[in-house]
Amino acid sequence: MTRPYLTIFSLLIFFALLSTACDPLGSEAVAAVPTPIASATNTASPAPPTATDAPLLPTGTPFPSSTPGECSDPHGQIVSDAFSSKVTHASVAYRIYLPPCYWQSNRRYPYVMLFHGSDSDQTQWTDALKVDKVLDQGIAAGTLPPMIVVMPTGGDLANTNIFRDGMSFEWLVINELMPLVEKTFCTWNTREGRAIGGISRGGFWAYEIALRHPELFGAVGGHSAFFDKDAMPPLYNPLNLATTIKFAPGLQPRFWLDAGQDDYARPALEAFAKELSDRGINPGYTLYPIGQHESAYWAQHVTEYMAFYGQTWPRSSSELPSCLQ
Repeated sequence: MTRPYLTIFSLLIFFALLSTACDPLGSEAVAAVPTPIASATNTASPAPPTATDAPLLPTGTPFPSSTPGECSDPHGQIVSDAFSSKVTHASVAYRIYLPPCYWQSNRRYPYVMLFHGSDSDQTQWTDALKVDKVLDQGIAAGTLPPMIVVMPTGGDLANTNIFRDGMSFEWLVINELMPLVEKTFCTWNTREGRAIGGISRGGFWAYEIALRHPELFGAVGGHSAFFDKDAMPPLYNPLNLATTIKFAPGLQPRFWLDAGQDDYARPALEAFAKELSDRGINPGYTLYPIGQHESAYWAQHVTEYMAFYGQTWPRSSSELPSCLQ
């Protein structure tokens, strides 16, 4: 004989099992997450940083916040750091000036790389020439645009006439320093957002690099730039490059050259300027009536130098590209 209460009990168990198996919120359920499709990027310049980009500063300093905050600080910041170079097999020190309110602005800033003279290091532009003070004052007054300034040490490498790939100061700057800066800081990574310049031997390197890579820099400056026609191969010597270089449309940088009346580097610098001028290229040469090859002379003209580098850059950070782009 069939027992009705067993049949009912069996049906209750069956429906309970069926309900558990179909529960979409059960503790063992796993949601399927679509894999995002990478968007196309421009390979001509480093990709914009993402929220997962790890900063390279040892202090763990982050990129600017994704939510801009209020800031009334009129002073910029000097960051000192170093990186391990495959070119020198040693640590290379550098300083970076960050404009006022960099961390709160959430903007991509244009930057200029400034090289020191042969008897100095990465501190020359800040300690002797006070470029950070000049920029703080000019940015506050609206006469200079907000910008980042990169000041590496050249060391023995910058004083050595070695130009082979993987072994030269040019190689270090293009393949190590620039990628490091553009990954670590929120920079405007286009030709229009970059400039390069230097003092004396640093001015030579600025022109050597810019003339060989005009696609990377929109402006180049040489302050008492030291040129020597016999010190290096023609393919790397600005004095030779001035006689042969041809710029593709839109790729001629803006030039600046200057010297004081009593500067011993002046004759070769003026020969370089004349060669450019004879070929229809404006060398941007200024001869100051007073000045020798020394920091006292350069310090008097830092404001003019920075105005040249920032001539085409916005005066307000609000006009700069977003750091998230």
